[in-house]
Order: sequence, then C-alpha cells, then structure tokens
Amino acid sequence: MSPIKSGVLALLMLLAQVAVAEEAKQSEAEPTLEYGAQVYQARCTLCHGREGYGDGMLPVSLKGYPSANLHKNRFGKALDELRLSIIYGGSLGTMSAEMPPWGDELTYTQVESVAMFTKLLIDDPKRAMALVHRTQADQQPSLRLGRAIFKNYCSLCHGENGEGDGKMAKIIKDPPPFNLTLSRAPDEYLMQIITKGGAAMGRSARMPSWGEQFSEAERRSVILYIKTLRR
Repeated sequence: MSPIKSGVLALLMLLAQVAVAEEAKQSEAEPTLEYGAQVYQARCTLCHGREGYGDGMLPVSLKGYPSANLHKNRFGKALDELRLSIIYGGSLGTMSAEMPPWGDELTYTQVESVAMFTKLLIDDPKRAMALVHRTQADQQPSLRLGRAIFKNYCSLCHGENGEGDGKMAKIIKDPPPFNLTLSRAPDEYLMQIITKGGAAMGRSARMPSWGEQFSEAERRSVILYIKTLRR
C-alpha cells in the first residue's frame, strides 16, 4: 500500500474513532458482545455466514462473488481496523465494493458491538457461537428484528417491498419468487414454510429452509414484518 493511501486510511481511522467517542458520550446504551451477536446475525451472515467463513447465501448463490471469509480477512483484524471496515465498507477502495458501508445505517452502539463480536468470532469462533446460541435463547419477536432480517435475506428474492422483484427474480423463473403483498396465509403456515422451506410444503424448491439459520423468535419476527407488507 502506498504511503499516501496508508496516511488517508490512518486519518479516516482517527476520524472514525473521534466520531464514535463523541457519539458514545451522548449514548446511554453501552456496546456489548451480546448485542454485537444479534447485529451480526441480522446484518452480516448473508455474506459472511454464521461463523464468518464466507459461506452466506450471496457467495454461495452468485458466481464470482468476492471472498467474504472473515478468518482470511486481509484488511485488518484489530478492533480499530474492523470498526473502520464496518463504517466505510468498500467505499475506502481497499476491499470489494460489495461490502456496504454501514456508518450511516448503524448506531454507535451497533457499530461498536458488532466490531467487538466480529473480533471475537475471528479470535475464538467456538466462544462466539456459544454466545450466539445464548443470545438467541433470550430473544423475543420484534418488528424491528423482522425488518432487518427481511431486508438482508428475504429481499434478495422477494424484493425490498415483498413484491417478488428481488435480484434473484431475474434467475428464478419457474415459479418466480412469491409476491408477499398478496399473501393472506396464517402465521403458522408462514412459520412452517420459513422453517422447512418450499419443497417440504409443496411449494417452490427454490425457497430455502431457514429453521437452522434463524431462531424461532427471529422467524416469528420475519412473520410480523411480512404482515406489514400486505395490501
């Protein structure tokens, strides 16, 4: 890396630290590993996978997708470096543009928490996953959680507004992703198809099963959000 680019990255890292510290003074919520586990599961596993090995749905589904393996991260594994990557993403020009910048979307507490959890995931995967399982056991369904999961997982096929026009709709044709705004299925049916997948319910085999990926509270959260999309 050139001295100029190194200097720019160092300056950005300093500015990020200052911004984070300033927001911390105004925030009552303290960053925690537990919250970081929740944010990671809701926001990051689509690419990085549950354990950070880059085996999320996007890398598996899309040919030529850049490596998302956090354990082979070439952009820094220190907490400051992880924070910088989360805030600025691919906009820094040091990593793939597919990595979104989360600085404008996540709060200070979320950025710090997910940076802490990501470092733990890299340093001690077993401890990190044990934390995930404990966190999931304490979860309660919420519209906020359902919205985050839908946006980061379900919208790939079903679209941002559930109209069946997601990115994968260009590939999945027979049948196409379902227009969820037209759905009137009861909660328990939605729970079954989300848990078991389409094939098990006599529907499209392209609809994956999410029973092992998401906790019951997370799946019920998605159902809460799906119902807000209905017309």
